[in-house]
Amino acid sequence: MAIKVVNALKYLGLFSIVFFTIISCEKEIESIGVNLVDNNNFSTDKQITDVTTANKDIAKVPASGVAQYLLGVYSDNEFGTLKASIVSQLNLPVSGDAYNYGTNYGIDSVLLFIPYQATKLAEKYADGKPKFSIDSVFGDANVEFKLGIYELKTYLNTLDPVDPSKPAVYYSDKEFQKGDTPFYTGNFKVNANDTVAYIKRYMPNGITVYKKDTIKATDKTPSIKIPLNENLIKQIFVDNAAGTEFQSLDNFQRYFRGFYIEAEALTSNKSHLVSLAMSNAKMIIYYSKDENEGATVDLNGNKINGEQGVRTKHNFEFAFGAIKSNMLKRDLAPHQSGEDRLYVQGAAGSMATIDLFKNENIIDLQKNNWLINDASLTFYVDQNAASNIAPEQLFIYNYTENLQLTDVMTEGLVAVGGLLERDDNGKPYRYVFKITDYISKLLKSTEPLDLVKIGLKVYNPSDTPSAIDDVKIKDYSWTPKGVVLFGDDPSFGDKRVKLEISYTKLNN
Repeated sequence: MAIKVVNALKYLGLFSIVFFTIISCEKEIESIGVNLVDNNNFSTDKQITDVTTANKDIAKVPASGVAQYLLGVYSDNEFGTLKASIVSQLNLPVSGDAYNYGTNYGIDSVLLFIPYQATKLAEKYADGKPKFSIDSVFGDANVEFKLGIYELKTYLNTLDPVDPSKPAVYYSDKEFQKGDTPFYTGNFKVNANDTVAYIKRYMPNGITVYKKDTIKATDKTPSIKIPLNENLIKQIFVDNAAGTEFQSLDNFQRYFRGFYIEAEALTSNKSHLVSLAMSNAKMIIYYSKDENEGATVDLNGNKINGEQGVRTKHNFEFAFGAIKSNMLKRDLAPHQSGEDRLYVQGAAGSMATIDLFKNENIIDLQKNNWLINDASLTFYVDQNAASNIAPEQLFIYNYTENLQLTDVMTEGLVAVGGLLERDDNGKPYRYVFKITDYISKLLKSTEPLDLVKIGLKVYNPSDTPSAIDDVKIKDYSWTPKGVVLFGDDPSFGDKRVKLEISYTKLNN
């Protein structure tokens, strides 16, 4: 539970005291408690309090303007199937030259580039080339999924159509329209060795190669490279390049609304998701043209009779636009509707709610006049669950009012905890949260309490307060990891969810 928060100033005062005095009131209380224990008038003890838990599905999360975008299909016996696709605007090329393909042009190749988030390994290949591992892959990276690239038929507004003073926000359950003819379809799996692309440059006959380019990132990192249908690209981007559609960004984005990048399952085998930053994603049209009309060039691109005309290579780069969004479609496992275990998963998955006290229970506890030394809320992992994608951190908050808990603002997120603890065999074991200030304030209150629920969800970087008045919880979630926890059923014994309160009391 939490005491109802009237406004952010309450947190502002608490946080400021800690920030400017460095020594927290809680630590002073703990020190006093240590001294008092030696006096026979005082004693310490602890109490384990039962709590009430429940599962809750997350219908949608904000999926535009986020730091990470998921792509792929992940299937899990505990959490069901999650399919993640991406839509994005496209920008016009930034070039000193006019958007013009020149004389006797020919498209050499068209590639869609999406850089991976990758880590360079200390180990190298035998030929000295660097090795990379791809970050943030969930599931079996050796199992392919189907990937399709289509024209996006839904216009992406920059501003909210209902309130144009605000930016548009797209949610993960938004339905988008796509074109019928794909730019590409094929099987896909992540590839840490996809570091180089080779582009053949052609003479006007489209057969003779006069040059071959090697394309790679400056730091040689891998990226997704998808070849697009050149005839379709020519029809949309080249044949009417001189038209009004390419005279301004607004005209262009209304004419070509972007790409629809769709992931589909190929088989019942469990495939994978990959998390992508998308900030440097782009489409590049590689083409060649004759430099001077009327100049004579042989099939190899050599000048004839000393004339100045030559076959030259060029490219136009279309960066992905500012508006992108994830589409997250979920097929939940049937047993997730039960309340015996808790299913906590990110990316529009599921969460848990907790009632720490009932009104009559907390009134009895308030009468004890305890000095709270420590209060912790513990969740144990069901190690028999089939899922193996446990998140490294969970997060608790005031679910009813969508606010930070007191301890997050007074002690900081690190002190509150919620990190995954593992057993001696390295298996996920439990998550522990320290909520001493929160419980102490709750039990000291002399006012009628408006008790609220605690929320438990997968931690997202946006959950960390960015300022002393940042007390509202944001709904962003782009980590698909999940964990199955024991709930409040007494049959779980010592593994059931529990609130443990350590306190000092006056002996009568």
